[in-house]
Amino acid sequence: MTLPKAVAFAHWMIAQNVRPGDTVIDATCGNGGDTAFLAEAVSPSGHVHAFDIQGEAIQATYARLKKESLDSYVTLHHCSHERAASVLTKMESTGVRAAVFNLGYLPGSDKQIVTSASSTTAAVLSYLHTFSPGVPVIVVVYHGHPGGKSERTAIEHLAAELLEQEVRVLRYSLEFQEKAPPYVLTFEKIGEDTPHLSELVQAYSHISTKG
Repeated sequence: MTLPKAVAFAHWMIAQNVRPGDTVIDATCGNGGDTAFLAEAVSPSGHVHAFDIQGEAIQATYARLKKESLDSYVTLHHCSHERAASVLTKMESTGVRAAVFNLGYLPGSDKQIVTSASSTTAAVLSYLHTFSPGVPVIVVVYHGHPGGKSERTAIEHLAAELLEQEVRVLRYSLEFQEKAPPYVLTFEKIGEDTPHLSELVQAYSHISTKG
């Protein structure tokens, strides 16, 4: 047995939950790696909604999808991932079976442009609140770059604020490594009765607006 790295583990979790015909979210499409993986998982009758604030990422993802003949299964959204719940129709939101984030910067581009703690936490909360119980919200946390530590702190603080009766949180990480490898936090809403989660959505939406 070989212990998988963070992204491989995230893909394994997606594979356990996603089937052809499902709707899924790629919250940070980057260069299209996760988007292509998701498109293959839901094809031929499912759909991927992929988000990124950088036009360069949208273009790179489209090029990869086109090359692999997967573009018909994906809608690319040039906007922040926290808008996903409002962009999708009610029917699409109800059918979402998984969402995945790869935090940090776009590989091979300006490392100063990174995902922000405020938008990431607001997006995770929005997904948990909107999507059905049992849908994994998978966050691959990269914290070895400038800004990464503050985002890690924010997402872990959010995880600590959630009530275990409403949301389960799984952490997968390779420990005692020389560098700071990414790790995975997976959030799963347990049921529909989540008053504390609703309160957090409101609180973090104000933080996101200011940030």
